[in-house]
Amino acid sequence: MNSLTQDIVHFISQFDHYKIDPAAYRLAKIGIMDSIACMFAGSEEPVVQILATHFCQRTGNGQTEVAVPFLGQKSLPLEQAACLWATAAHALDYDDVAMSAHPSTVLMPVVMTGAFNFSASGQAVLNAYILGYEVWAELFTREKDPYHIKGWHPTAIFGTVAGAAAYAYLSRLPQEKIANALGLAASMASGLVANFGTMTKPLHAGRAASMAIEAVELARAGITACPDIFEHKAGFLKAVSPAGNVDTGSPAELGKTWRLAQQGLNIKQYPVCYSGHRVIDGTLEIINKENFNLEEIASITATIGRPQASMLRNPCPETGLEAKFSLEFDIACALLVRKVGLAELSDDFVRRPDLLAIYPKIKIDITDVLDPADTAFALNDRVVIVLKDGRVFDSGDIRYPVGHANLPLDTNKLQAKFMDCLQIWENNMDISGKAQPLYDALSALEKQENIRVAIDGILA
Repeated sequence: MNSLTQDIVHFISQFDHYKIDPAAYRLAKIGIMDSIACMFAGSEEPVVQILATHFCQRTGNGQTEVAVPFLGQKSLPLEQAACLWATAAHALDYDDVAMSAHPSTVLMPVVMTGAFNFSASGQAVLNAYILGYEVWAELFTREKDPYHIKGWHPTAIFGTVAGAAAYAYLSRLPQEKIANALGLAASMASGLVANFGTMTKPLHAGRAASMAIEAVELARAGITACPDIFEHKAGFLKAVSPAGNVDTGSPAELGKTWRLAQQGLNIKQYPVCYSGHRVIDGTLEIINKENFNLEEIASITATIGRPQASMLRNPCPETGLEAKFSLEFDIACALLVRKVGLAELSDDFVRRPDLLAIYPKIKIDITDVLDPADTAFALNDRVVIVLKDGRVFDSGDIRYPVGHANLPLDTNKLQAKFMDCLQIWENNMDISGKAQPLYDALSALEKQENIRVAIDGILA
């Protein structure tokens, strides 16, 4: 009987023999395109610029280098390039969500920088992304309890391992070394919820992408690791489990069903923590329908799950970074300007007196009825606004935010988000005309014979 680790190794080594659900390919392309757009939009964020300067000061040691498109095609060693790509993709917290985490913000940089490095095809990129997602889902779905409550950032801990699986496939790591790569990645994985609302949070994604690649290359060089890292009593799943309620004994379901096709990806409409998106939707629906003056509000009550509250930890944020993790900001911003966009995440906007005046009226209630499909969220969120004249506006139970896999954005809205994100980058770089050709090339990703040639030809 194979172990879980052996099942994953087999899945990676034999992946080209599986028949993949076409829906998985479609969603993989959406995840890659959306996270690339978020990467360009986030490329001017301070954490990205600091990291770029740090890496650029350490280059020149003869390593294989990969282009960083938003740095004017400047090249960096592969692991550093992947770290920058991923940090930029997560810097605005605008990237997709699934499995209580942000899978594309790690998987896209790993497979794209890897494809640049190997001059791989678009089809190989899609395959590697799907493989990484499936390994991520196989491990994540074995846990009953929410990781955020314990303090783990799932993007970082699972992203490192799933990214290593994807890169092992893309780089054709010999089968006998794959378990070592996974064991190395498992020991490299880390990321803490305490750092949400700081520059370190997007760096979690960057380090996960970087460590995923390094784990594979160290295994290729001959470093060994635990051969049963996932089912071992002191291994990865037991170690990170919040209360030990993790299944390490059941056989893997890899390749039998395609979880990417079943679970999908949740595309963000707002560049803030996903834990507040349902409340934003409910607040916007109420204010746009009822159109009352904010001075009329007596109280606002938002009901969310305990894991969400652990992430939305800034009741009175003072910076744009802090505001991304504040339900009070989400509600007040939606009421004040009837949108929550990138422009509203500036420090100046966050400190507006008319925004701050709404906070004392907001109360957060907690429900312990969690979504069985994703225990980082309540089954439903809710918003109730009471006016001074006694009128009550109730959103009712909100099951899914707009953009969720069960309430997806259409192609036009996905393209509009892509173009909006690229417009930010083009404005910052004082260039124009790159967004549409890049969108067209990525839309035909499976037809690209050489990713490096295709993307370099557009962005050069």
